[in-house]
Amino acid sequence: MKNRIFFLLLFFVCLEWNAYAVIDIQSIHITSSDGLANNTIRDIFQDKKGFIWISTTNGLSRYDGHSFITLLPEKDSPISLADYHVKKIDEDKNGFLWVLSTSNVFSCYDLRHNCFVDFTGCGEHDQAYAYRVETANGDNWLWDGQKGCRKISFENEHFSSVTFQCENGKLPSNKVNSLIEDSRGNVWICTQEGLVKVTRNKIEVISDMHNFRAAFSYENACFFLADNGDIYVYDEDEKLHFVQRIGKDDVDFHFTTHFGTKDDWWLFTTKGSYRFHLSTRQVRLDNPINIPNARFVRDNQGDFYVFNQTGVLHYFQKETGICKILSLIDATQMMPAAEERYEVIQDNRGLIWISTFGYGLFVYNPQEDIISHYTYQETGKNLVHSNFLHSLLLDHSGNVWVGSEFAGVTLLSVLSEGSYRIYPEHESVNDYVNAIRTVVKMPDGGFWFGTRQGNVYAYDKNLEAASCYKMPYNYIYAASCDGDGKLWLGTRTMGLCIDGRWYHKMAGDTLSLAHENIFDIYRDDKNRMWIGTFGGGLNLAVSRKDRYVFRKFLTGSGRLQEVRMITQDNKKRLWVGTNKGLCVFYGDSIIADAHNYKLYNYENGDLPGYEIKCIFRDSQNRMWIGMLGGGFSVCNPSEDYRNLKFVHYSTTDGLVNNMVESIIEDKTGKIWIATQYGLSRFSPDTETFENFFFSASMQGNVYNEHGAAITEDGLLLFGTNHGVIVIDPLKVTSSPMTRNVILTNLKVNGITVQVGEKDSPLTQALSYTQNIKLDYDQNSFIIEFSTLDYSLAFPSRFIYKLSHFDNEWSTPSSLNFASYKNLSPGTYHLHVKACNSAGIWSDEETVLNIVITPPFWETTWAYLFYFLVVVIVLYVAFCLIRNFNNLRNRIQVETQLTEYKLMFFTNISHEIRTPITLILGQVDLLLNSGRLSTYAYSKLLNIHKNAGNLKNLITELLDFRKQEQGLLKLKISQFDLYSLLKEHYVLFKELAANRNISFTLRADCEQCMIWGDRLQLQKVVNNLLSNAFKYTSDGGNITLELTEGTDECMFSVSDNGAGISEEDYVKIFERFYQVENIGQYGGTGIGLALSQGIVKAHQGDITVESQLGKGSCFKVTLKKGDTHFDSSVIRIEQEQDKEYIYYSEDKEALIKEVQSAKNENGTTDCKLLVIDDNEEIRNILVDIFSPLYTVETANDGEEGYEKVKAMQPDLVISDIMMPGMPGTELCAKIKNNIETCHIPVVLLTALSAPERELEGLRIGADIYVVKPFNMRRLVMQCNNLINTRRILQNKYARQLDVKAEKIATNELDQKFIEQATRVVEENMENPEFCVETFSREMGVGRTVLFQKIKGITGSTPNNFIMNLRLKKAAYFLLNAPEMNISDIAYRLGFGNPQYFNKCFKELFSIAPTQYRKSQNPPSQDSET
Repeated sequence: MKNRIFFLLLFFVCLEWNAYAVIDIQSIHITSSDGLANNTIRDIFQDKKGFIWISTTNGLSRYDGHSFITLLPEKDSPISLADYHVKKIDEDKNGFLWVLSTSNVFSCYDLRHNCFVDFTGCGEHDQAYAYRVETANGDNWLWDGQKGCRKISFENEHFSSVTFQCENGKLPSNKVNSLIEDSRGNVWICTQEGLVKVTRNKIEVISDMHNFRAAFSYENACFFLADNGDIYVYDEDEKLHFVQRIGKDDVDFHFTTHFGTKDDWWLFTTKGSYRFHLSTRQVRLDNPINIPNARFVRDNQGDFYVFNQTGVLHYFQKETGICKILSLIDATQMMPAAEERYEVIQDNRGLIWISTFGYGLFVYNPQEDIISHYTYQETGKNLVHSNFLHSLLLDHSGNVWVGSEFAGVTLLSVLSEGSYRIYPEHESVNDYVNAIRTVVKMPDGGFWFGTRQGNVYAYDKNLEAASCYKMPYNYIYAASCDGDGKLWLGTRTMGLCIDGRWYHKMAGDTLSLAHENIFDIYRDDKNRMWIGTFGGGLNLAVSRKDRYVFRKFLTGSGRLQEVRMITQDNKKRLWVGTNKGLCVFYGDSIIADAHNYKLYNYENGDLPGYEIKCIFRDSQNRMWIGMLGGGFSVCNPSEDYRNLKFVHYSTTDGLVNNMVESIIEDKTGKIWIATQYGLSRFSPDTETFENFFFSASMQGNVYNEHGAAITEDGLLLFGTNHGVIVIDPLKVTSSPMTRNVILTNLKVNGITVQVGEKDSPLTQALSYTQNIKLDYDQNSFIIEFSTLDYSLAFPSRFIYKLSHFDNEWSTPSSLNFASYKNLSPGTYHLHVKACNSAGIWSDEETVLNIVITPPFWETTWAYLFYFLVVVIVLYVAFCLIRNFNNLRNRIQVETQLTEYKLMFFTNISHEIRTPITLILGQVDLLLNSGRLSTYAYSKLLNIHKNAGNLKNLITELLDFRKQEQGLLKLKISQFDLYSLLKEHYVLFKELAANRNISFTLRADCEQCMIWGDRLQLQKVVNNLLSNAFKYTSDGGNITLELTEGTDECMFSVSDNGAGISEEDYVKIFERFYQVENIGQYGGTGIGLALSQGIVKAHQGDITVESQLGKGSCFKVTLKKGDTHFDSSVIRIEQEQDKEYIYYSEDKEALIKEVQSAKNENGTTDCKLLVIDDNEEIRNILVDIFSPLYTVETANDGEEGYEKVKAMQPDLVISDIMMPGMPGTELCAKIKNNIETCHIPVVLLTALSAPERELEGLRIGADIYVVKPFNMRRLVMQCNNLINTRRILQNKYARQLDVKAEKIATNELDQKFIEQATRVVEENMENPEFCVETFSREMGVGRTVLFQKIKGITGSTPNNFIMNLRLKKAAYFLLNAPEMNISDIAYRLGFGNPQYFNKCFKELFSIAPTQYRKSQNPPSQDSET
């Protein structure tokens, strides 16, 4: 076997190599940048609670592991820190901190109340004292070499003090050399002039003869040293006895210091030392040391360390008296000018820590008698940060605190207790050289350590370094031996080496190795060799003659081929860990069928992870599976490997990290789990964890795969990224028990509160407080806490719960505070617990009782007051309700009476409405009969108007009644509000013109679509406009304005009329309210109330602004959309306005009748223009009139007016309501234009009010037809209108007595025809008078002249001239017998008599001669 290994190693290159084994100490450096008062440290002290107090040259700092509090001298405070320079700190039995400054002034700090106190009780706390001794009863004695001493007592929470001086007779001298307490409780004061014993309050001068330098209590006696070397003893007989002189003479004895060990009193002088045996009371001759000018320091265990500027410490154990010499500093390196200073402590491991001033830190291990020296270096890793050290402290957790000059504090924690490290190279090399990837236990019991750099380091079974080898380009991942003793080595990237022969993956060779990366090699119970490849699955090596071939398994696609670990359980089944999960199978089964295995993984719900990093079988045959990210699982294998059950563990159970790399069992049965950060020790019996961090560096706590082994004597080996850690499980200290939680700080509303501050809830320090009371406005607070455990290896975690607020404990966290905001008044209890690194929570809880007081309005007295107020209010309410009920009963009676009256009035209104309707019907029949005289028509029209008004009032009253009863139901649809306003604008425009009122419509949009009941809103608009016209005088101004917004629109009606007074417009919307003495007309007082109800029903608003005498403005605001209407409102489709025409008979019969009438009257060539924006109406009218006339159409008033001017129709039929130019405006323009004023106009409208009809007739309409209309009636009216004009024109042309104004239908036509007649008559005898002269005399063009003459008379201008001449000729024929026919013809401009005769006969149907001889000549007007 050894030969084979040697043969294999021929492939390696041997390197020169040394191994290193060291102890790990972790350190934290704390400086002023972390909150420390100053970086020059004089002393470090830990109080009983656990707070760390650090004295500096710039004040005193307190540290709780998380934050600092610094105490400084305060000028404004009567009692504060005496000086910035603090050199010594100590705590007495009463919980007071004694702080000594460099000026030798003590300050006493009350830890319970966080304040400095006057320890003298009389204001003399600023006196200088250099030394302090605390006696068994808690008294403190202070003294100074020149001022005597002071006894300080603390009783009943108050300080008192007594001075001992020669001035008050209590001391023989103020120069006190020493002060001690003996075993009986007596206090001995050694002065330069005598010795004083103080027993309770009794003072006794024992001697006033000697200068006593030192004293020492031993058993029931007390020994004293005089300055001449004499030793005295005060024995049980209570007398002072001389014992022995230790100096040869007075000159030779110069005392320096002393201390006592078990039975010896060591006395030091400038010449040497003396060992005085206390039992025999003799100087012993066996003095192991003779040290001149010695000084000493005492450690925390009471042992003494003597030195004298030689760099050597003499270590005296107090209990044994044994002296050990520690040579620390080479005498040649001693600094001559520097004072030799030491501080010494012993930790709980037995290590002795020694700080020096200028030479760094020494650690002495008495068990191994080894001294380690740590100094500060400018480069490299430093355990301490200065070589000039002042102080040392061992805290309650075993940590060492080191105070330095100018470099702050260093906290040291020994992490490697029970362990050490093996570094292949020097420990300072922190790269792949010391990163251990593989730990392999060899058959001979030795170990191979493979690094990530590729080196292999061999150690024997005693972990002694053997040799180092380097493999080219790779490093070993696996090693095993087969049944024949052959060594099998698996590498990364270089394949497999079997007994010196290499096997690789060969392209095209199915029997070659599946992959070059070999992660594990395992020999099963049948000596079969299984190779786990990372990428090629599981390979089985099969021997063939002189070489091996390989069968492949687990070759499926994906991560199943990435095999990391192979092992076998006690059932002889193979367990293979892959990156896809765990495969379990029998070797024979999978050889027979490659698919005969069971896969357990995260996807199947069996395991908490996919990547299996390690598999370990323990001594109880349990299988432990470590996963990447899933912690680890444990399985007790059953017979059925296809139904294995697992128990899972992770960080939630206490595991240090879920990235498990290696698992191994120690000889006590505990399981060690190595993770990617930290190491856990698991006890299967209790299922508890202990977590460890053995390295001061992060890399040293990172463990690697395939990196665990155990030696024959039970040492555990783990490969890390920084060397191999060797652990002795029996020596590893368990995690320290968790200390109780200490409350350290309170913040109220984000501000730290201190004892004694204004409104502070603290009466003493929070760490001593169990109950606090907060005001109601202090209900937001933060409470900070700490275990005051400063161990770096075992950080604490906390949980807390506030009872009566939290239902469960908080999530475990390293955060050291609990924060609550806006708590309700009440009583709460804050519970806080901490756990150690093993996850074990402390048994005791720290509880703080918190009471949040209610505000004064929620106190008991306040509730009593509220109760009284409620009683009074109830009584008053009872009285009010009683009175209200009486009043309500009266109101109900009156309301019912009013209801009955209103109901009666409503019924009467219904009854009145019926006869009014009948009256209106009968009056309509009479008005449409056409057989009324003008007087009768006028009276009937007034009757119709007033009856209509009465009907409207009754209708308005009924609507108001419905509104009052809530029965007014809206039927909403979407419509254009602008169109509604424009319609009413047109209706009222003529009325405005008639009254000379400036009526304008303003809108910022051409269309404003809203949802509402158009009929009801029409009433609102009509009511507001009616009121505006009612209360506005002639010549006034009225404005109708529309403004559109994003979500609403607003229209207003404003006027400059009478206005409303402030008293009235407040009541203007009340029903039946009328403003008195305003306006020309009365009213009912319900119009505005009804309007307001309609607007409110639309979820809108109606307001009024008015000033008396200046006018009013009513504003109505309506919302857009329909979302503000609830679902009960009826929604209907938007209806287009429809106009109806009634046919009284068959169309064909009507046309025949009209055509017959036309033929009789010769009106067959007439032109008709139809103007209407409703296409249906236009088509109907064209259909009716086109057989009778030449019909043209126009869509609106603008187009119609242009066509009127162009075509000069015989008749215009126009609708009134049209966009752009309404029909009334069109009619007015036609009648006011000289070119078109002769054309008759028929207006069609749906507005049936008589005043509307009169208005239309007033502006010049020849006929006013109301829709719906009777078609026969319309056709007859139009035909009669045309026929009448034709008949009148013919009559005018043929009869002498017809005046020109009789055929003119308006004033313009009358003036025009009179002027034309006059011009013709003036040129009657002018034979040159023609149309050109005629048009020039009339001042118009020939076309206009033709159109006007033709339109009015039916004749052309030539015929008009001819007719006037012929009518004049007829006049001469009858009234001028002296003129013959030729004279008449020539006189009237005819060229010859024959033409005259012809024209005369054509016009009058009779010859001139016969006409003169006629017996019945045409009568003539006297004016002609």
